[in-house]
Amino acid sequence: MDEMTALREAFGPDPAPRPHARDGARAALMRHMEDKPVAVAPRTVHKRWAFRVALTAAAAAAAVIGVVAVENLGTVDDSGKGYSTVGLPFPKPASAAEVLTNAAWAATHKPWADPRPDQFMYNEAQELRNDAAFEREHPNDPIRPGSTRVITSQNWKRIDAKVMATNESGKLEVYEQGGNVSWSQLDYAQLEKLDTPDKVLAWDKAPKNFGVDLDRLLGQYVLPPKVEAAFYGALAKGDGVRLNPDAVNLDGRPAIGLGRVEQGFLAQELLFDPATYRLIGEREVAIAERHVTDERGNDDYTRVGDLFRQVIYTKAVIVDKVGDTQ
Repeated sequence: MDEMTALREAFGPDPAPRPHARDGARAALMRHMEDKPVAVAPRTVHKRWAFRVALTAAAAAAAVIGVVAVENLGTVDDSGKGYSTVGLPFPKPASAAEVLTNAAWAATHKPWADPRPDQFMYNEAQELRNDAAFEREHPNDPIRPGSTRVITSQNWKRIDAKVMATNESGKLEVYEQGGNVSWSQLDYAQLEKLDTPDKVLAWDKAPKNFGVDLDRLLGQYVLPPKVEAAFYGALAKGDGVRLNPDAVNLDGRPAIGLGRVEQGFLAQELLFDPATYRLIGEREVAIAERHVTDERGNDDYTRVGDLFRQVIYTKAVIVDKVGDTQ
């Protein structure tokens, strides 16, 4: 089964936008990307927003952003600052391209001040997981409703990539590059230059020493508004992204899901707040049945709707040192 067929069967009919609508969405996205981001005075602590990426790392940790829905007027972040959605390009988006245009618009209207190289990106997330005992015996099984736990993860990454730290279940670990310790972190100065969709796509195709999932990169990297908008524009230019308006995130809040299908059965979705179009989480969910034989010869059956990963983003800020959370 190809990706488009699997998504069609899972989510029902979702007709592609007419050419003029698609072109209009892209044109609107480019216009909003030309807008200058809201300027804020430099200060010790700056608020940031993020997404998520898969990188091979010696000490990997979930990276996140946080938003709280406030009816249909906008959001407030963990500092209590509000963001208006007046002027949203598509109040009722009907396609993935229009959702991504809204997301780009939201990105260009967030506060921003460039971080110093010695500052840290602090990210916090809550991940839904199986009970520890079951997870040890069945690490690859879907999440079992009613037998779960929520893991809060914290991650500090220095802008210059010289130090990182993680905290999961109350154990703080700090790492410094050098000797036998190393991890992969994208060059921040290089990322700052990716301010158009074409630059993002060219960078994505360029040879690298590690794998990068373009759909999720912004979950671990807190980038300038125009760069974040450019990533949405790059996704809008791609194929295979389908809208799932019925997605629901970790704590039951409604979310708009944009998904791609892997291995013919597993949808990897980014979840957006339907009022503000800021990213609020991610999940991996089965959208088709799957039968495979495990190493013992038993049938490993996956049902439609089985959930394999679900994360809610709760905070992302720039801080001065490891241990700071605001």
